[in-house]
Order: sequence, then C-alpha cells, then structure tokens
Amino acid sequence: MKKIVTSLFSLVAIGVSAQEVNIQYPTNATTYYGQDINSGSAKYIGMGGAVGALGGDISSVEQNPAGLGVAINSEVQVTAGVSNYINRARFKETIQAKDSEFNFQQFGGTFVFNTNDPSWNRIAIGVNYNSQNLNNEMQLGRNENIAFDVKDENGALINTYRFDGYAQAVDGWKSKFSLNFASSYEDKLFLGLGLNFHETNFNSITQYAERADQGGQRYIYNQNGSPYSENGQGFSFSLGGLYKFNHNVRAGLAYHSPVWYDVAEDYYQASFASNGDVQSYNLYSSDYRLTTGGRAVGSLGFVLGKNLSVGADYTYHMNKDTKFKPSNNFASSNRFVDNYLQDSHEVRLGAEFREQGFKARIGYNYVGSPYKDLSLEAADVNNIVSNTTLNKPFQGDINRLSFGVGYDFGGFYIDAAYQYQQQKYSTIIGNATFVDYDLKDVDLINNYTPHIKLDQNLFLVTLGWQF
Repeated sequence: MKKIVTSLFSLVAIGVSAQEVNIQYPTNATTYYGQDINSGSAKYIGMGGAVGALGGDISSVEQNPAGLGVAINSEVQVTAGVSNYINRARFKETIQAKDSEFNFQQFGGTFVFNTNDPSWNRIAIGVNYNSQNLNNEMQLGRNENIAFDVKDENGALINTYRFDGYAQAVDGWKSKFSLNFASSYEDKLFLGLGLNFHETNFNSITQYAERADQGGQRYIYNQNGSPYSENGQGFSFSLGGLYKFNHNVRAGLAYHSPVWYDVAEDYYQASFASNGDVQSYNLYSSDYRLTTGGRAVGSLGFVLGKNLSVGADYTYHMNKDTKFKPSNNFASSNRFVDNYLQDSHEVRLGAEFREQGFKARIGYNYVGSPYKDLSLEAADVNNIVSNTTLNKPFQGDINRLSFGVGYDFGGFYIDAAYQYQQQKYSTIIGNATFVDYDLKDVDLINNYTPHIKLDQNLFLVTLGWQF
C-alpha cells in the first residue's frame, strides 16, 4: 500500500493533523470513478439525458434500463465526437490550459423480439458501450511573493527560491459496457435489468517549479508519489420500471447499484535517509478495492401528439457510500469521505421536436457538488496564512446546456449534438514534498487554494440504422 504521510495532496483542516487526512484517493474516487459517465448517443446528449421515462434509444439505459422495452424496432448505432476543455486557474494571475481530442464515444445495439404472448408481448436485448475523455490540466504561473530563504549554519543568506509555477495534468479515459434486458407488458408496463462493466484508466503528474534569486536557475520537481497511474475494473447492476399512464404521460423509477472496483496503481515514491536526504525515487505498484455510491432515478415523460416529447429526470447520488479497502490502510481516506462528502442531487430536462424526418432537441443538466464546505489553514497569494473556508471544493456544481438536430431518412438516420459544461471550484495544493530525478527535494510547506473555472465542450455525431 502507498505510504505517503504529508507529501501527497494532504491538507491541514482545523483541528485535524496532516497525518490524519489524505485527499488524493477520495478526490480521485469522486472525479474519475464516482461520477456518471457523460457520454451517449447524440440524441441522448442533445436532450440532456432526460430520457428515463421516454426510453427507446439504447443510451436511455443510462437512466433507466426499462426504457429499452419501449423500442419497437431493432437498431444499431455508432457515435464519434470531439471533446475539449479550457481550464482557467486563478492564483495571483489567471493561466489557461486547454486541449481537445477525437474519439468514438459510443456504440450500441437494440434487438427487439416479439412474442406470441398477448400480455408480455415484447422483449428486448441491448448492448451499449460509452467512453468519456478524462484529460485535464491546471497550470499556475510565477508568484514572487511565495519565497523561501536558504541560510548557512551561521544564519547568513545563501539564496532565495521563489514560486515559479505549478502544474497538475491528467491524461486518461473511463468507459462502461452494459448488457441490458427489458420486457413490455401490454405496452403499458416496462421492466429492465442492466449488467454493467466499468473501466477507468488514467495517468497523472503534479510538478512544482522554483527559481533562484542568485543565478536565476529554474528547478522543476515532481510531487512525491507522482507521476502515478491507475487502472480500475468494476461491476454494477441496474434495475428499472416504467409505466405509461396513457399516450401522453409516463413515469419511471430506476436503481443503479454502487460500482465495485478493483484498482491497480503504479507510482513513484521517494525514500529518505535518517538525515532527511533522498536515497531513492523509484516506481512501486500496489492495488486496492473501491466501492462508489449508487444512485436512484425518478423520471417523468410527456408525449404531445406526434411532434413533441418532453422529459424530466431527478437523480439522488449516494456519494457517502464511497468506501476504500483494505480499511486499515485507508482510514484517513474513509474518514475524509465521512467528514466531507455528501449525497447530492441532479436534475435533467430535455425536449425533442419532430416534423416528418427532421428532429430538433434541447437539454439542460444541473449536477450538485458532492463536497461539503471545508475549512483549513491556507496561505494566500502573498503567502499569508489564515483560516480559510472553501465552498464546494474539488468539484463545484456542474451546469450543462445541450442542443441537437437529426434527420431520419427512413431506417437510416443521422444525429448531431453539442454540449457545453461549466463548473467553478477551489482546489488545494502544497503542504507536500517535491523530488527531482537527481534526488534533490524541496518542501512547499503551506496549503494554497487556487480557484478553477473549467469549461468543457462536446461535439457528437451518431449514425444509426433501424430494422
């Protein structure tokens, strides 16, 4: 198990020592493992994912597996797109980092079988694969107010080293493959089951740079424990029901279980001699088990004539059920979950307008932060330490707005969608040891709390065929 005491993303909360709290694991669990996968067909994304009670599209199983039973035709589809981010980090000055990537976001199929039973008249089997890009980078610029003097044994100044930049970068993806089963009872009641296989794979590095006043040399260090990588393989299941009250109104309920992950990690870690010098900086491996919180989804759908459908979904996220094992190795991480994670709420709204073969869609999501406010001793941009309270740190409330269009050519169809996502939050850096490959180390003693504004864009195109 990784043994990093004060050196890896640790913080000092009021009344809590740095040795007691390590935030890397719980924040990674929430950001990279615990959030719903933001991926799907262009129709699904264009309607804001508010399809739990409308069903039909294979991506609707992300909200309610019973929606698969609404389908009356078999179909296959594939979705490709471009995702990008713009990360604006403010710490004395604002530094912008951005990147974009093309990949296949989704592919799936629905296979419908009519039965001879007049009551249970139809069954459907669906397979679906979703992938989400996790790439992100935060950069901080120079701050000459954060300075550290180095003196000789007589107290004479040797040199002063100043904060000359900081960066955190993540490169990776997560995916979900689901096998779904649904049935229709007299086209009024629909029941569904999903078996889901998850994978999260990412690499991360955190670096700190300092510059010497005398000589002007610049030194770059890796945070102890970094770079590191993780690969998590997980399983979950989902259950759902959907009922049509009449042609115009329908409602659904679904339960999505926790995801049970086995995680393998690789990381660089320094070992220190008794005098404090770095003896080695080597690659290590370990593994652990992670359980993320489940969620419950309630949905309403309205179909107005043949031209308009409207969906509204509410999701209750059970974030506080997040747990790490072996428990004795993750006491601080589990304590952080107990103290600072909270169950959260999500609202989805969406609509689709149809006129012959043409379709237009709009959607909105609100995803509440899973974090409570957090208090700690932190330094400002002038390196002055004070008690600081962070509102919804690490991941702020998420707002998503989406649009989409499509055209059905009679069996073959094409859909396109655009989604804009924004969140604002503060993160915590510092209070850590940094090491370079020449086995030199430096301590960034204080906590610092840069403010982040993260904008993300998603452009999707789906090609499909109904038969």
